[in-house]
Amino acid sequence: RSHFGSRQWDVSCPVLPPQPVMAALKRMITGIPGHFQPGTFGYSLAFGAVAGTVLGGVEYGTRHLSVMLWDTEREKLQSRLRYLEKQVVFNKEQEAEGKAHYLTSLAQEYNPVATAMPFNKMDDAMRL
Repeated sequence: RSHFGSRQWDVSCPVLPPQPVMAALKRMITGIPGHFQPGTFGYSLAFGAVAGTVLGGVEYGTRHLSVMLWDTEREKLQSRLRYLEKQVVFNKEQEAEGKAHYLTSLAQEYNPVATAMPFNKMDDAMRL
């Protein structure tokens, strides 16, 4: 007898289940191989799973090969992307040139004398 607080533990309980439960478990375990013989549901289920996995792998492999050997869509997209990059560079150059022309036209209209205070000497920082 062991005591834990005010409770007493009953140590006479067996570790293994009773004999009828063991017999039922043994019958179930020995009956499992019978469910996987041809013509049974378990056999059909396992066969279908294996066949589906094999066919899926074959389909994946053929798609991979067809994309690898005969697909030209990627090259078309890469060509279009290169053309788009060239257009972007050209447009940026045009924009920079336009800004330069605009600044040149502003500089031509610039009158440093107009920035001087009346009756004062013109500041040298305002000259171009």
